[in-house]
Amino acid sequence: MLYPDLFRALVAEASLAPSVHNIQPTRWRLLDDSIAVLADPARRLPIGDPEGRDVAVSHGCAVEGLSLAAAARGLRLAVQPGGSAVAALTLDGAAEPDPLAAQVSRRRTYRGRFEPAAEVSAACDALAYVHADLVVVQAPSRIADLAALYDEASLRWFRRSAYRAELLSWMRLSRRDPNWTHDGLNAQAMEMSSIEALGAGLVLKPGIFEALDRVGAAGSLVAEAPVVRTAAGIALFHRPADEAPFETGRRFYRLWLAFTAAGLSASPMAVLADDPETSATLAAEYGLSPDCRLITAFRLGVAPQRALPPKPRLSLETLILPA
Repeated sequence: MLYPDLFRALVAEASLAPSVHNIQPTRWRLLDDSIAVLADPARRLPIGDPEGRDVAVSHGCAVEGLSLAAAARGLRLAVQPGGSAVAALTLDGAAEPDPLAAQVSRRRTYRGRFEPAAEVSAACDALAYVHADLVVVQAPSRIADLAALYDEASLRWFRRSAYRAELLSWMRLSRRDPNWTHDGLNAQAMEMSSIEALGAGLVLKPGIFEALDRVGAAGSLVAEAPVVRTAAGIALFHRPADEAPFETGRRFYRLWLAFTAAGLSASPMAVLADDPETSATLAAEYGLSPDCRLITAFRLGVAPQRALPPKPRLSLETLILPA
């Protein structure tokens, strides 16, 4: 039986899983003999994720996180996706601790410049060898090409005013924002100084972005190629085209934890997969099967050693729904 204190501990660890734009859409309810996994209907991205695939991937990450937390306590959970909820979880006997569970508290999204590190190449080679759903690009010229493609695709998306508005609604550009420590993308997590955060808030505003774009300045202001080029590798993550996004999310989280176990930090470059033109280009260039879908790309490298603040997360009182 899952007692309330244990349930809260499991949810606390599951909440450390990644979610698109850190919107944290997953909710949990403890029933007599199971856990109901539910979606918060207010936590959606109707412009950037109109089909809800990214939100479903986020649910899969959260459930995998709870499964890892349960296994660390010797419990195996059976996961039944679908029905009136995202999934139903039930106890299913004993489990051996999962080695990846030790990486949950260490995993971070790092969006800044990576440190030079000679040993990273071997780690990237090992990841590509072990994980059949990864193509790891390490040649500097190819990374530079991917950086340029990333900026081109990003600019196409930023030119959609509704997309910019939705993104801005999840950006926390000032410490005075009441949600700075709760959700979304705060300036600290995005490796922005206070001046850079102020500038981002202005550049992305309606009217200002369009005016800058007309004189050819918008692209350089939102470009990330110099940062992307510091990556030791860029991992193209692909999965079967017919795989349910929820299951993709479970794999997504485990893969990210595997990066952490290899001593690497990562940052998703989702627009490379989300932009149809760029996704098709990469599929052709890197020989991805027509039966596969490019899920995302990860920028990989070694982040500077430093103390980091807690991840912005919602409270357990928000994440756990009453029975």
